[in-house]
Amino acid sequence: MSVRSEIVSSTEEIRMADKIILPGVGHFGKAMSNLKKVGLVEVLNEKVLEDRTPILGICLGMELMARRGEEGNVAGLGWLDAEAVRFDIGDDLKVPHMGWNNIAAKKGSPLMNGVDEDSEFYFAHSYHLRLNDRSDELAETQYGIAFPSAVQHDNIFGVQFHPEKSHDAGALLLKNFVEL
Repeated sequence: MSVRSEIVSSTEEIRMADKIILPGVGHFGKAMSNLKKVGLVEVLNEKVLEDRTPILGICLGMELMARRGEEGNVAGLGWLDAEAVRFDIGDDLKVPHMGWNNIAAKKGSPLMNGVDEDSEFYFAHSYHLRLNDRSDELAETQYGIAFPSAVQHDNIFGVQFHPEKSHDAGALLLKNFVEL
């Protein structure tokens, strides 16, 4: 399968997109500030909420979909009834959570079609979503606590892990997103 993808940053390029991936590594507050500064929040809201364009948030990209983020204590995009909060797991485990870990499916979704229950994905994060609406949770992962590792709310998809670094399981998940 051949897929054309582009890294874009202009409102016009985003308006033309059939699907959107919102990646992210970094600071919640600074990321939201940058999205606002370059004028992308409005066009993202238009595409995702009005046009119902499928979007996949990866790591910080998923966290930005929450109502609020602890890191920077700022409002997020508000698409998910959730907050992005720092791990509070004591001294037994290191933060950030880095490396391979399993996910446990909570419900089915076209995003997860064919992804085995014992598949491992690569994680690199200090924050995670705390969902107020657990019906959006597709999968959870254990790291001192159970946290949502994949979510879906209508056309809005998010994963806490990095599918692009997660070998076959990650490639399958990205393929599923492309084929939505």
